[in-house]
Amino acid sequence: MANAPGTETLFVVNPTSGRGRAGEWAARARSRLERSGSVVHVAAQTGEAAELVRREPGRFVATWIFGGDGTLRDALQKLPASAPPRFALFPTGTGNVVAHDVGVPRSFEGAWRVARGDTLRRFDLFRVNGVRAAYMVSAGLDAELAREVAAHRAGPMRRSDWVRAALRSGRFAREAPLRVVADGRDLGPARYAALFNGTRYAGHFQVCPSARFDDGRLELLLLREPIRPRWLRVVWAALRHRPESLRDATLLTVSSVELHDVACSQIDGDPGPTGRLKIEVEPAALLIHAPR
Repeated sequence: MANAPGTETLFVVNPTSGRGRAGEWAARARSRLERSGSVVHVAAQTGEAAELVRREPGRFVATWIFGGDGTLRDALQKLPASAPPRFALFPTGTGNVVAHDVGVPRSFEGAWRVARGDTLRRFDLFRVNGVRAAYMVSAGLDAELAREVAAHRAGPMRRSDWVRAALRSGRFAREAPLRVVADGRDLGPARYAALFNGTRYAGHFQVCPSARFDDGRLELLLLREPIRPRWLRVVWAALRHRPESLRDATLLTVSSVELHDVACSQIDGDPGPTGRLKIEVEPAALLIHAPR
């Protein structure tokens, strides 16, 4: 039987994240909270947290995420329709893009201090064909790599999975053209399209330093030519935080986008839908605990 509404903390745990570190951190945090009189409910199965929130939207005072960006995205799918929920992040995943952008430390004690603090930051989400996402959606070469990684990896994702996929990309990557419509304006064909809610990509590349996760907008990056023949130039532009410096690049701030004829997409690092993608911003959908 559930406790009074709004009195429990929901732990969303990916037991395999960080080679088991997520489970260890969740156990430590639960012990500390319960010693102080708090009630904790642990959800460790994919989809469990979202379904629980859907059934009992007022039960939890906060949601704590133990895992990476994929664990966070799973928890976002059934948010309450009332006030924005409070989330705390304990980053143990591969990229931890959202935690990195918000400034949450990657140590347990650092994340604990942030979670127990009173500083909350508004965080926009966006929807891709109705499915919530946190920081990025793209169509093009990196989406083909994401599909390859998902098809061949065994166990938790590692950075080496992406390196191996990139080395094999000459055998499977097609970089098929797609068409882009942004805020109702047809921008024509492109070989790569990416929308950023924050500044970072893959955890470390600060691709769009002007992007903000609390402004109700997305940064749209288009590249008109294939990426594979010029890997080094594209990576160098990303490392300099200037993807718009590429000769075929377009960088815009938008609120809604449609991608047509998508052969391959990725959402927050995982394979996404094909065909037509409709992408819309959901402003201030979350409150995330952040450092002062």
